[in-house]
Amino acid sequence: MPALDEDKKKLIVNEIEYWRRGKMLPEQYCDFLQNLYLDDLADRPKNMVGAAIRRIERASRKEWFLVIGIFVSVCLIVLHFSVFPLLLQIALIGLGTCGFVVGSAWWREKLPKRSYLLAFGGVLYLIVTGISLLELHDWTQGSGPLLLIGICALVWIVCGIVIRIGLLHWAGWMAVVALYASLLWKHTSDPSWFEVQLYWLPASLLFGWLSWFAYAKIKSAGGVLFGTALVLWFMPELYSALLGVKGGFMIGEWIVKTLLLGLLLYRFRKQWMEWVV
Repeated sequence: MPALDEDKKKLIVNEIEYWRRGKMLPEQYCDFLQNLYLDDLADRPKNMVGAAIRRIERASRKEWFLVIGIFVSVCLIVLHFSVFPLLLQIALIGLGTCGFVVGSAWWREKLPKRSYLLAFGGVLYLIVTGISLLELHDWTQGSGPLLLIGICALVWIVCGIVIRIGLLHWAGWMAVVALYASLLWKHTSDPSWFEVQLYWLPASLLFGWLSWFAYAKIKSAGGVLFGTALVLWFMPELYSALLGVKGGFMIGEWIVKTLLLGLLLYRFRKQWMEWVV
């Protein structure tokens, strides 16, 4: 058999392992084929659990103590979080969020999936710990929840722009939309159909324009702002539904606006695709 370089050999071995998992060939046939390219069948690719166990087995003593130390520290912080002073609680929330963001930025180029997982973990961490802080200090009434939404929005938008992760950036603008809807709900009563449309449609057009404007400065922001504009386009109907407005008229609005949006996107597809894709 002619000699194969390591990359080709690894590709063939992985393909055979794929056949094994998919039951395309019997186990003994897969073992025979992999034996042609591996000196030891123990070196064949592992599934997710097997790979994790193999990595744990190869971990050094320093790595073992580091992981155990981190686990114990996290458990102690979680169990005693309620007795910490307020400033220390806020500092722990900030440091934890920074840890997720830094980790996401570190692996953004090397391991994109891990980067997005850490970004998503940072979003959940800030929300959960923020809500816990409000409940501990009885700040769930009044402006506490709105302040939390505003802080989350600011953190996610800034971090999403700095580390160029669109998912985090978009989550920030969704928090802004939620904050705006909460303020409307709190300070307006029984708005008319025209007023509800006026609350949201100009913002949708503004974000559509900003997506084009921001693309020249920050390319990753174009798609995020365009996606936010699409959400705002349908927010009048969603907001009306939350207010309890029912009936076939709202369904008709959804259909008309969807058709109109589809026609506009198709008509100007060459323009908006340049700064969104």
